[in-house]
Amino acid sequence: MLKEQKGKSSKHISPNSLQNPTDPDATYRKKGKKKHIGYTANLIEKFDDNNRMIEGYDLQKNTYSDQKFAEDTIKKLEDTTLITDGAYFSEDINNKARARGITLIPTNLIGGTKNSNGDKFEIDEKEHLVKKCPSGHQPVNSKFKEGSYRAHFDKKHCNNCPFRKDCPVIEQQKSYLFKVSEKTLYRCQLITRMGTPEYQELASKRAGIEGIPSVLRRRYKIDHLPVRGEVRVKVWLGLKISAINCKRLIKGLMNKPIPELSILLFNHLLSLFSFQRTYRVKFAA
Repeated sequence: MLKEQKGKSSKHISPNSLQNPTDPDATYRKKGKKKHIGYTANLIEKFDDNNRMIEGYDLQKNTYSDQKFAEDTIKKLEDTTLITDGAYFSEDINNKARARGITLIPTNLIGGTKNSNGDKFEIDEKEHLVKKCPSGHQPVNSKFKEGSYRAHFDKKHCNNCPFRKDCPVIEQQKSYLFKVSEKTLYRCQLITRMGTPEYQELASKRAGIEGIPSVLRRRYKIDHLPVRGEVRVKVWLGLKISAINCKRLIKGLMNKPIPELSILLFNHLLSLFSFQRTYRVKFAA
């Protein structure tokens, strides 16, 4: 007698399972409310006030996270400013970037930009002490333990404080407790910086690269490539990105010759066609 076989629930099927027999490298990913099968790409654009050029790209199975792309990118760069989407940002990634002289500028943050106002307190991060509250009052005591600042404030100062409504302190029996982790404190400081005109002006420059995925889909049909397999798809994507760069180069040269653009394009094409293997070239004497 044949036994009835029940299919696995979608919750128990690996994202790396076979999605299409003609493309065994493709994977499954659900991002937000949208379901995707295939690959994911990351682009790096270099720009100044007059020119923009896609300097690098990568393509991976679409289970590859944005933060892994960020880590890969940081390893290739140094001493620069990198404007990214919030999904590419984390405190750990930011520390790795700073070690290479890279300033990360996230345009938004995962989880929103609500500020708990922990950065309004005067904190000595070298001595790990809370010095003053936003009203200028010193704490009764201050400690740093397990990555968090803890300070107690006298109730006579907090009860009638004009900042009490937005203050993160917690009322206890004898005092008010202020507690914030280093991670939360850094996030508060970052959110405050994100609200400044200087930061917003710098972050707005990322808008240019936001339109490239749309151009690749509408004009270059990257969702319907005539090839299968991760390596082949990566080569085709590189060719289409090179087409965008060539158009930008020609447009730039029509107005004024710019040697830097030519060198940038040459380096891009060189990296495109040599990412799979390295050849030894012997020049005749």
